[in-house]
Amino acid sequence: MDNQVTIAPDLLAILSSKVNSISKQMSYTLQRSARSSVMSSARDFSTAICDGIGDVIALPNGFPVHVANMSLTAKSIFEFHSPESLAPGDALLNNSPYHGNTHMGDYTIIVPVFHEGELMFLCTVRGHQADIGNSVPTTYHAMAKDIYEEGALCFPCVKIQKNYEDVDDIIRMAKMRIRVSDVWYGDYLAMIGAARIGERELSKLIAKYGKETIKAFFQEWKEYGSRRMIEEIKKLPAGTWINESKHDPIPGLLPDGVNVKVKLTIDPEEGYVEVDFRDNADPVAAGLNLCEATVLSAGRTGVLNYMPSDLPLCEGTFSRIIVKMRENSVVGKAKLPYSSSLATTNIHDRAVLAVQCAFNEVSESLGMAEGAFAQPPSLSVISGFDSRYGRPYVTQLISGHTGGMGVHGHDGYIAYCICNGGMMEWNSLEVIEQKYPIQYVMQELIKDSGGAGKWDGAPATKVVMVPRTDKVTFMYVCDGKYNPPRGAQGGHNGSAANAAMYRLEEDKTSQEDLPMFHGIELAPGEALVSEISSGGGFGNPLERDPERVRHRVREGWVSVQKAREAYGVVIDTTTEMYAVDWKATEKLRQKAEQ
Repeated sequence: MDNQVTIAPDLLAILSSKVNSISKQMSYTLQRSARSSVMSSARDFSTAICDGIGDVIALPNGFPVHVANMSLTAKSIFEFHSPESLAPGDALLNNSPYHGNTHMGDYTIIVPVFHEGELMFLCTVRGHQADIGNSVPTTYHAMAKDIYEEGALCFPCVKIQKNYEDVDDIIRMAKMRIRVSDVWYGDYLAMIGAARIGERELSKLIAKYGKETIKAFFQEWKEYGSRRMIEEIKKLPAGTWINESKHDPIPGLLPDGVNVKVKLTIDPEEGYVEVDFRDNADPVAAGLNLCEATVLSAGRTGVLNYMPSDLPLCEGTFSRIIVKMRENSVVGKAKLPYSSSLATTNIHDRAVLAVQCAFNEVSESLGMAEGAFAQPPSLSVISGFDSRYGRPYVTQLISGHTGGMGVHGHDGYIAYCICNGGMMEWNSLEVIEQKYPIQYVMQELIKDSGGAGKWDGAPATKVVMVPRTDKVTFMYVCDGKYNPPRGAQGGHNGSAANAAMYRLEEDKTSQEDLPMFHGIELAPGEALVSEISSGGGFGNPLERDPERVRHRVREGWVSVQKAREAYGVVIDTTTEMYAVDWKATEKLRQKAEQ
């Protein structure tokens, strides 16, 4: 690099904005052109731009579990392909959790961008697939004892395009194995198209500003991210804290559940935060094991959720968070043949929350309760044959996922969608009913379900679904029934998750509970009931503003009885807007505090 090239602050801001805008353009392209409802409606994908060595430069709106590890995924291609062996027109596919990817359900397309023969950028697009050829029709195979029983095709950094043309041998293999191959191929083309949009726009950027200026920008942007992160870490107290969370037991598989432990160390003097997951159990003979990418994202997400939102999300910022893990651990680097089919959800949720809740001991002003866990029946992978259109289908539903945790200063976010998937959008129920043979009987908040606190956890949601014309198979992997989200700093726990079914002709008198990790085929007239866990509350409920309690009673989220028992607030319901009985409330709270 020309040592005379310097990046002024205004140019740094301009270039960072331009690169982020290009990554957003990639995202918009993918959402508007994807074939499956998982991507086009629920937005289960992320994009990022890395420099030529794989360091993250731009992360726009995306899932934490997808983007907080994108540099690891990008750099993994160099394990198999030297920069010299890559060429314009190449595209690589990586879905291997053993080679830097998240789990086999997430396909990552990586497109190298060249200028004058030099590798300058890597455009990355990661999208969750409706089907990947698993031995059962779901991308979350909890019961898989190993990768072979899991059954999906694994692509460890494979060239899937050369000279801008598909490698047909690879495409044919995928189409033969994947159940609804036309939908998969449509999503694949959308991902390729998004990456090529990034390639085109980044090439224009280099041509406009020059190669040396862009390379100088890389260095300055990463250094800026590091400096900003150090400034924030220096505001924290030094120390070490230990915390853990516990995943529910799974009868017949993991009867004792899984403890997820973390040791959090803050070193303000050196400007580092260390997240240590090494004190966890060995891998399990099931699909719940994490992998290197998802452990990395859990540690980074748990820390960054306490940092200002204007921090640059680049390699420099990430470099101040040291995530330690060991090989062959349920919260570590999965090795063959252990399965990581669920590496982006269940245990990952617990790992993120274990880190976040460790901050409750660091400072009350940084505190946070636990939020709802994955994956209730309303997030089932559904499959079957749709006689209306004469074709099979496989897709994942994304609906009814509330349960944001209470946070110091804020109530839980109602549209929360598990801690690792904050950018996910709920499906349009009407669109799903049109595309697939199911009907939503209801999707509603459950009264009194949110964890009470000075700042409440968001309530749970009840969703009821029924097949319309044909039998439908639902497969789900739900946590949070036996170990519901915990409150913090005196806040109450959230409500427990549940799964059930009943026959419409018998109304709810026939309702029976179902296992929380389950696959079930239902016929028309049989309803599946999904209840996600709610968010835990933060802080003493007796300190909650009575007017906020009144508002939630008026809106139907909280009952008059819970207002009295949990918050010590007496509500007068004789007026249209309801009113707080201040004298009775003061008396009741004084009695409760004795």
